Amino acid sequence: MLLRHLSFKTLLVASLFVVTLIPSLALVQTWWHLQQLAELVEQSQKQAEGLAELQRSYAEQSDLFERSTRQWNVLHEEAFSRTATQAVLSLQQLAGRLQQLDEARLQQLGGRLVAWCGKSRSLLLGAASQTEPWSGQYEELSRLGNELDAQVKRVSAARRLQWDSSLREKRQQADRVAILSLCLAVLLGLLLAWLLVRPLQQLRGKIGRLALGQRGQQWGMSAPADILQLAAALRELDGRLAQLEQDKASFFRHVSHELKTPLAAIQEASSLLHDQIPGPLLPSQQEIIGITLSNTRLLRQRVDALLQHDAANWLDRPLMMAAHDVRDLAQQAAAAMQPLLQQKKLRLKLPEQAVVLEVDQEKFRTIIDNLLSNAIRFSPENGVISVEAGRSNDQSWLLVADQGRGISEQEHSLIFQPFYTGKVPAGESPGSGIGLTMVKTFAQLMGGDVESLPTEKGARLRVWWP
Repeated sequence: MLLRHLSFKTLLVASLFVVTLIPSLALVQTWWHLQQLAELVEQSQKQAEGLAELQRSYAEQSDLFERSTRQWNVLHEEAFSRTATQAVLSLQQLAGRLQQLDEARLQQLGGRLVAWCGKSRSLLLGAASQTEPWSGQYEELSRLGNELDAQVKRVSAARRLQWDSSLREKRQQADRVAILSLCLAVLLGLLLAWLLVRPLQQLRGKIGRLALGQRGQQWGMSAPADILQLAAALRELDGRLAQLEQDKASFFRHVSHELKTPLAAIQEASSLLHDQIPGPLLPSQQEIIGITLSNTRLLRQRVDALLQHDAANWLDRPLMMAAHDVRDLAQQAAAAMQPLLQQKKLRLKLPEQAVVLEVDQEKFRTIIDNLLSNAIRFSPENGVISVEAGRSNDQSWLLVADQGRGISEQEHSLIFQPFYTGKVPAGESPGSGIGLTMVKTFAQLMGGDVESLPTEKGARLRVWWP
């Protein structure tokens, strides 16, 4: 229900935004991880620099302490004593800094250094000049320095391991986030594509059924607003097509009624002549009367068929497609029109060999009868009418060509409209204008259509069907 309040363009933009949002969030999270790694590196670097500074200061002050105390023990000058005392104070400050670190071992080392500083200050204040107490202090100071170096290396190695572990963990997290975001983006993209494409597929299916003649479909669907507007327009078109088909059916019924009355009189008169009621006939006259009576009966049957089946029923009626020899059907139609061909001295050129195609025999016979009668009507005397048929790719086709005045470019689309007759040939009476209309209708009922092909002379009408 939400889709009907949004347009297709809005949904498309929203889909693009949502699909791109997930990788964007993944990039933001990766950036955040990189920031954390950068902060960790900066913190580790500062700690390493601090420990290095502690090592350097410890080495300088321990050397200064040992050198000044040795000189004081030899020369007994107060300047060396003050220098040694200052070195002890500096070492005591370093011990305090060690005790403030997070490492327990460095804190313990700082405590031991504080104790050493206390003892050294006592020796300096007591003005001890014996060598033995100072040698022990020198050894203890050296051990504390070596231990400080070892602990700094251990802390640096631990920090490096922590960095490597954090880097590996962040990389794995980034990989998982990238894969998960890609999968989510693909799934969400497919879901949104389905939501957008499904209404279009439904609409295409309804349009296809509409083209096949199915009327009165339900055009309601869950779709964006602009697609619903298109569906509403197609619903209106569906109603208009249904009305047109009703009008077409009414047209066929009216034409059939108009034709039935004179046909009945012609058939009755032909029957009287055929039975020689007015008097005996010559054999040639009897043959002509027989052809006339046969065609009158055939035309009466088709008029009755138009009365029984309107245009909508023709569309609903299933096709009876079967293999038939198109050449044989054309010969049957030509035999019924033999007097017309003889009158204008026309020669009919049919395919030399049998052409077997899948056709609805009833509809195809109507098509070829109207095409031949149209070609005879517009052909000059001593002209040639050619009939060709065949199959190409997935289509079957029938082509009827004459040597008449031809069809102008403006008339190519007009000749198939109802009641359009065009310029009447010399010596011919105006036609009804429904022959080629019926050809088009029956061709469409077979799933195909009819077209007028350009040619230098005459007319070439081609009917095709699947």
